[in-house]
Amino acid sequence: MTKEQFIDQYLDKYEQAHPDERIDYDKLREDADCAWYDREVDKGHKTEHDLTPEQEKNVKAWRKGLNGAKSQAAVDAYGKTHVKRERKPNEIKRQVIDWVRVMLEGFALNGKLDDVSVSNPERTVDFTVGGKSYTLTLTEHRPPKAKT
Repeated sequence: MTKEQFIDQYLDKYEQAHPDERIDYDKLREDADCAWYDREVDKGHKTEHDLTPEQEKNVKAWRKGLNGAKSQAAVDAYGKTHVKRERKPNEIKRQVIDWVRVMLEGFALNGKLDDVSVSNPERTVDFTVGGKSYTLTLTEHRPPKAKT
């Protein structure tokens, strides 16, 4: 069915459903046109309002956050490009996790624990007791705000 056939059929159905109503044909044709485009999009057909291949490529790059910048860049809602920065390692947290691991391995030697492992060297230690798995997570709190 062509676009014109669809619009004519849409107008006929509307006239039959509303015989006593005064009809604004310009508005009704516009509604029929929108309905036809919706139907074509739902079916997956190409329409005159689809993006060109160049535009689709740009949209895809924008969605990935590249937008012509380096692969590490991200674009926020305001169009500003942000580069992901490298996080500095926290040696104190690594040392505390290592102390916890050594302590738990001591319990493992006594037969009270099984399978002690560090899954994230600055955050978690995993271990097993009696067939059940546990995870210890280390959290470093921010210093309290100074009262004025």
